[in-house]
Amino acid sequence: MINLFFESSAMSRDNSPFHSFWKVRNLWGLWMIFLGLCVSAAAQEASPTPRPLPDNIEIFTIRTRSEQNRQVPFYLRIPSGYEPARRDRVYRLLYICPVYNGDAEVVIRGEGGNKDLIDLAEERNWFVLSATFKQQGGEVRDRKASYYYPEGFSGRAVVDALEQVANKYPIDPSRILMQGLSGGAQFVHRFAIWAPDRVTAVAINSSSWFDEPNTKCNQVAWLITIGESDASFTASLDLVDQLREVGAAPLFRSYLGMVHEGSGAVTRLNLAFLKFYDEHTRDQLEQRRGSFTKPKEVLALPSKLMPFVGDSQDWRYLPNNEENRENFAEDSRIFLPSEEIAQLWGMEEE
Repeated sequence: MINLFFESSAMSRDNSPFHSFWKVRNLWGLWMIFLGLCVSAAAQEASPTPRPLPDNIEIFTIRTRSEQNRQVPFYLRIPSGYEPARRDRVYRLLYICPVYNGDAEVVIRGEGGNKDLIDLAEERNWFVLSATFKQQGGEVRDRKASYYYPEGFSGRAVVDALEQVANKYPIDPSRILMQGLSGGAQFVHRFAIWAPDRVTAVAINSSSWFDEPNTKCNQVAWLITIGESDASFTASLDLVDQLREVGAAPLFRSYLGMVHEGSGAVTRLNLAFLKFYDEHTRDQLEQRRGSFTKPKEVLALPSKLMPFVGDSQDWRYLPNNEENRENFAEDSRIFLPSEEIAQLWGMEEE
């Protein structure tokens, strides 16, 4: 560019038509170079250099038939306590679905409100898996186009990803834990209905609408949380009733004044719930390579074996026995699987 400038200046001293032509051409060239530099700088600012992934995070893709999700990126976080040399240990996997059109890399790095879950996974040596799905706003209720509905394409993609992970690492792809908030809850609750044989426990936080559970959903442990000011509060109550009708014992908690964003109280209950079911079913973990074999046993704790029973009208709980169960109306009766969960859920009745 400097050479062009001096060449143009030299030509300006010659008034011949030939040199006037070259003068105009070089000035035009300088202007185009300037514009190119501006566009390049803007592009660099709009497209920052991707951050390198830590050594314990892997990324792979799964192909689907969805136009917007031809190659779905899956992120896998490997716990620091993973011991490749040990052949006798099977690890738990936690699947976290991001919020609507959210980035799985943000989830897997423990950002965007996911730090506590990732910290718990690290503490308990869980593998963590998350995927970035995309959809248009007008498609969210389209059962073929929306990733909220696993029968369309997203469920098969997650199953394929689980099997791919199980072929490389000693995880049990049939006893996974799941969590999702808002749009993430839309997917995880439907996946647990669609493939209950694969899910041990699922935490559903602030989902806006639900699918009806089937009779096999009693083998899944369910946590449903919602804000009492959330528009989907009544829909959440309906899901709790439907789960009871198929023999499940859902853990339900609503929060006064909470709208849709979740809270620290929700996070603490999520952690205690997932940790409990990890411990409760740890002895049943099996490494399953290749084709999936359905487990025969129901691993969700039934209501009669839970140590506490609570009343969702005033959030108070008592030891779970016949007399105390009768103290609470059936439609507000919540069974609590551990003392830690009971204390987070409500207050002990004196």
